[in-house]
Amino acid sequence: MTTSKVSRYQSTQRGWVFLGAIVTLTVLLILGASLIQRSQNALYRTTIDNRSARSFQLAEAGLHHALWSLNQPNGWLTYAGQSNIALAGGTYQVTVSPAPGARGVNTNYLTLLAKGSLQQPNGRSAVLSGIHAIVTKDERYFSYAVFGRQKVTIGNGTVTLKADSYTSTDGSYGGTNVKAHANVGTNSKDLNAVEILPQGEVHGDIIVGAGATTPSACVNNKGTITGAIMAADTPVLLPSITSIPAGAVNLGDVYLDGSTVMTLSAGTYYMTDLEVLGSAQIVCNGKVVIYLDQTTDTGSPDVRIGGNGIVNTSAIPSNLVIYCRDDVTNVSFSGASTFYGAIYAPQAAITLNSGAVYGSVIGRTVTMNGATAHVHYDEAIYDPANPHAVIRSWHEL
Repeated sequence: MTTSKVSRYQSTQRGWVFLGAIVTLTVLLILGASLIQRSQNALYRTTIDNRSARSFQLAEAGLHHALWSLNQPNGWLTYAGQSNIALAGGTYQVTVSPAPGARGVNTNYLTLLAKGSLQQPNGRSAVLSGIHAIVTKDERYFSYAVFGRQKVTIGNGTVTLKADSYTSTDGSYGGTNVKAHANVGTNSKDLNAVEILPQGEVHGDIIVGAGATTPSACVNNKGTITGAIMAADTPVLLPSITSIPAGAVNLGDVYLDGSTVMTLSAGTYYMTDLEVLGSAQIVCNGKVVIYLDQTTDTGSPDVRIGGNGIVNTSAIPSNLVIYCRDDVTNVSFSGASTFYGAIYAPQAAITLNSGAVYGSVIGRTVTMNGATAHVHYDEAIYDPANPHAVIRSWHEL
C-alpha cells in the first residue's frame, strides 16, 4: 500500500512538471514568434527607410542632371526635363516649367520637380521621393550694360554720354564692331526710375521693373534711346556675395597714390578697401577676380578708382571682375582711365564721373554724369541664351 501511494504522488508530480514544461515552451514559442515578427518588421522598416533614402538620392541625381542640362549650350531655352531614367536599380524623372516653347531669354525663373522611384520589397508599390526647386539665372554674369536696382541716370546735359555695345571676341571696340545691344535696366517701377538726360544716349532697350503697367512712365527720356522701352517678365535677382572664396589672397586695405603701381597676376583676391588716386594704378595680368568688403575709410566712398585706375592688360572685360559685398555702398570712377571689366555691387551707389568702362556695371543705383563717362557693353561677357543656372531654393516633398 505504501508503494502504491508513492507511485501516484510521483506520477502526479511528473504531470505537473510536464504541464509546466508545455506552458513554458508555449510561452517561449509565443515570445520567439513575437521577436521574429518584430525583427522582421524592423528589418522591413529598415529596408523601407533605406529605399526611401535611396529614392531621395535618385531625385537629387535628377535635379543635378537637370542643372547640368540647363548649363549646356542653349540649355536654358531648350531643356524639357527627363522621364524614367534608370539609375542604381530605380528611376528618376524631372519636369520643368515653363515649357521650352513658353520661355525665352527674358525668363529668369524655372521650376523643377524631380522625383526618384525605387520598388519596395515583396513587389509592393514603389517608394517615391521628390524635390521641388527654383532655378534662376545667375545675374552676376552681367546680362545688362548698366543695371541699377533702384535707379539709373545717364547724361549731364552738356556732353554726350553713351551706352552702346561691342563684342570683344570680334576685336577691339570701334568701326563695324559697335552695336546697339546695350540694354539698360532696373527693378524699379517708380516714376523716372530711368533718366536719360540731354546728351545721354542708350543704344539698346530700356527694361524697367516687372509688372509695370506703363513702362514708358518709368523713363524720363530727354536724350536718345534707340531701342524699345518695356517691363521685365520677372524681377532681376541680384544675389548677395555672402562669402569670400577659399584661397583668395587677402590684400587688406589697398590705398595707392602718387605713382605707385600694384601688379596682380591671374588669381582671386580679397580687399577690405580700394582707393587708387593720383597717378597710381593697379595692373592686372591674366584673369583677375577681386572681392571687396567694407572700407576702413568712413570719410570716403567705399571704392574710389581714379588716377590711372585699374589696367586690364588683356583688354578683355571678362578677365577682370570686381564683386562687392553688401557693406560696400559707394563706388566712384574718376580720372581719364579706361576700365576693361565688370563690376557687381548690388547695394552700392555707383558713380561714373569720367573714364570709359568696357564691360558691364551692376549696382543699387548707377549714375553716369562725368565729362567722358561711357559704357561700352561687351556682349561676349554674357550670353542671354546660355546663362549660368543656379538653384535658389528647394524643399523635399
